[in-house]
Amino acid sequence: MLHRFLQLTMLAGCLGAVSTLSAAADSAPFAAPAPIVYVSDFELDVANVKPDSGPGQRLRGLRGLLPSGPGPLGKDKNPEDHAKDIVNEMADALTADLKKGGVDARRIAPAQPLPAAGWQVRGVFLSVDDGNRLRRAMVGFGAGQNDIQVAVSCDSLGTADLQPLYQSVEEADSKGKPGAVIKLNPYVIAAKFVMASGDEKKTIKKTAQEISDSVIAKLHGVAQ
Repeated sequence: MLHRFLQLTMLAGCLGAVSTLSAAADSAPFAAPAPIVYVSDFELDVANVKPDSGPGQRLRGLRGLLPSGPGPLGKDKNPEDHAKDIVNEMADALTADLKKGGVDARRIAPAQPLPAAGWQVRGVFLSVDDGNRLRRAMVGFGAGQNDIQVAVSCDSLGTADLQPLYQSVEEADSKGKPGAVIKLNPYVIAAKFVMASGDEKKTIKKTAQEISDSVIAKLHGVAQ
């Protein structure tokens, strides 16, 4: 059975003009030296899941927000490991795709200081609640949700003060619900995609390719 893995929703901002660039321009080689892009780990929260006190000490609610593998998450993966896998797979795939596009792409560790030159790609996994509010996505909470978004920015490290991807929003009725409510800053591009059970790796790979295409198009636009 075929699944639709990815839908792009473009927001206004630094990547908003990407769709106007042709595929030929996107695939054209960069003039030497190639632009350097540092890929940061995307933000993904993990639910505070505690062991049951009953027999077996099984973890509760381990069918996470992002499904993985052919069977229920609880059979083979805990939320912390699952979240790390998702973040690593996205960063590795995005770095590889950027390299294929002629970019000098490098993963950068969370604690590693950013260089003073080059570009940074960063992002956050999001979910949308029943009030149509954006929340930081969480792995390991409840029965699972398939509609996940990724908000991404590509910023010049030469900028004096990099703006945050989002701002936290305090709402009285948001307590007790999974994920912090946030508001994206206007320059961010949001990629909306569906996580189909058993197809997580394929979905991440396809989404990384879409993000890479957008970043490469932006870099070509800057180079012109």
